[in-house]
Amino acid sequence: MKTKMLAVMLAFATNAALAGSITNGDFATGDLTGWSANGPVSVGNNGSYNYASLYAGLGPNIYTTLSQTLHLDAGDVLTGNAQFFAHDYLPYNDDAFVSINGFNLFASDVAAVGDYGTSMLTSFSWVATTTGDYVLTAGVENYGDNINSSELQVSNFAVASNVPEPASIALLGLGLAAVGVIRRKAANDNKS
Repeated sequence: MKTKMLAVMLAFATNAALAGSITNGDFATGDLTGWSANGPVSVGNNGSYNYASLYAGLGPNIYTTLSQTLHLDAGDVLTGNAQFFAHDYLPYNDDAFVSINGFNLFASDVAAVGDYGTSMLTSFSWVATTTGDYVLTAGVENYGDNINSSELQVSNFAVASNVPEPASIALLGLGLAAVGVIRRKAANDNKS
């Protein structure tokens, strides 16, 4: 009986729902492995964590970008951080963004932070509504000229499952059933 229960629990555990994944989301490799970059993008470290730094400078109104295609399951949660550094002044309203399939997770510009200003380090979270492939993109541009290139730093991208794994639910059910069987067996042994 115990062997059969163990076999059933292992069968459920091997079918557990796994969250989608992101390659090198924390830039721990010290490079851009897993990412596609267009323009001046590098990896740095602030003493606590690695980050990717994107600099505008490809020309007026042309975005420097960093992107990765992810496969996510419905309910998966994408998280990350972004910070914008305006190295310019108005009317040159340089801007930056982080988006997934065109939905903005982060956006900032010179008008929002002030001349030569900096945004707060912003954490964001987004839940996939359907299972499929998604494109995560970060970008920064020089607006109106190609001088005083602004910067976007992104870090700590991660994906986690937001739905209970079927294996966890199955194991809980099996555990409760096992307790019931043990109680019944103990009650029958006490009657004898």
